[in-house]
Amino acid sequence: MGRSNPPSWPRRIARGVFGILAALWIVVEDWLWEGLKRGMQWLGRLPVVRSLEARIARAGPKTAIALFVGPWLLLLPAKLLAFWLIGTGHAGAGLLVFVAAKVLGTALLARLFTLTKPALLTIGWFRRLHDWFVTMKQRLLGYVRGLRVVIWAKAISARLRTALRTFWRRLRGPRPRSR
Repeated sequence: MGRSNPPSWPRRIARGVFGILAALWIVVEDWLWEGLKRGMQWLGRLPVVRSLEARIARAGPKTAIALFVGPWLLLLPAKLLAFWLIGTGHAGAGLLVFVAAKVLGTALLARLFTLTKPALLTIGWFRRLHDWFVTMKQRLLGYVRGLRVVIWAKAISARLRTALRTFWRRLRGPRPRSR
């Protein structure tokens, strides 16, 4: 058996850049997903929304997949409009439309996924896709966390936080003792 050559330096750099960009995208999506999911939970306290969400949570697998894919399909024209606006020289408006569609879509999908996840995971292909995505996400984040630049940035960040805390404590002075 022959040994394969290691990837060339341009390929390694491209893979590293792609890995970092993909990981950043996933981190931003996760951050949005979690934050918007909490916001939608708060909205779910309203009686009308709570009733609707209870019905959604009881949905079967076919209904759950339709509910999950529906908002994505409804927001697709808005994203296409955003790209058209950008392409016709209205970059600001296009970016605004794209971000609004992305945030709204992520909020809806986060809440719908939370409500329909048990039913969705009974669908074989969806479960396999879900498991593949979770595995790939963990591998990608592990790869990025292992990059020297990320390790270095975390170390610098930790030192900076410690220095800022120390500076802040000195600035505030000693705290009065309570009796």
